[in-house]
Amino acid sequence: MKNYALKIAILFCAIIVFTKCKPEEDVTSSACTFSDAESNAYYNTAMKFANSPTKGNCNVLKQSSLDLIKKFEKCDAATKSQIAQLTQQWKSIDCNAF
Repeated sequence: MKNYALKIAILFCAIIVFTKCKPEEDVTSSACTFSDAESNAYYNTAMKFANSPTKGNCNVLKQSSLDLIKKFEKCDAATKSQIAQLTQQWKSIDCNAF
């Protein structure tokens, strides 16, 4: 069950990373966009964990995801409720299980 929740959370974050809050011409905040380097870094972190699910890789992915969510708090791509729910899901992941 924990792995299922983690996979769902990773998928949600990946969707957020590869989408933008508004069409490019309307974006006024860097909080709503991610550079290719940022997207690739998060993707690589997620893939590193997927290929080697260790406690250390889990903690890195968890922190990277929380940082990503924090960036989206300033963007209107998701509601405050969605942000809070996703944050709670990531915080509830116990990396000691790996």
